[in-house]
Amino acid sequence: MGIHMHLIAHHVGRLVEVTLASPITMDEVDLFIRDNLAVLQHIPGKFVGAANLLKAHVLPQDVADRMIQLLSGNAARVERSAMLIGDSAVFAMQVERVLHGGNHPNRRAFRSPTELAAWLGEVLTVPERAQLQMFLRKATGNGAS
Repeated sequence: MGIHMHLIAHHVGRLVEVTLASPITMDEVDLFIRDNLAVLQHIPGKFVGAANLLKAHVLPQDVADRMIQLLSGNAARVERSAMLIGDSAVFAMQVERVLHGGNHPNRRAFRSPTELAAWLGEVLTVPERAQLQMFLRKATGNGAS
């Protein structure tokens, strides 16, 4: 088994932290979906998602389509979900397509960790906001990991 290019964590409240890095294959997406469902079954009701996609790059078409299926499938449980993306214009367009295909108004992509934290913070509790700040510091390499 190779190194997994995804990490899903749930430390506090409704906050689910996701890290995805390239290369993302169909097998990787299938593992990601399985792990995602396992984490979500421990959270009653809606969840708030934060995704670090800074090390993810252009997705193969089949992978993008599978991600749209996943996002559509769990849309009813999403309170808000935010993705932190890098500077790639092509990847940003892909992420926007995936978000649009996932058909949920409270999913957004951000290039700024500060803007992402402010937007998700509107619906988070104090402990969830603190955990989000730790996640974003780790994602961007600011502060101790």
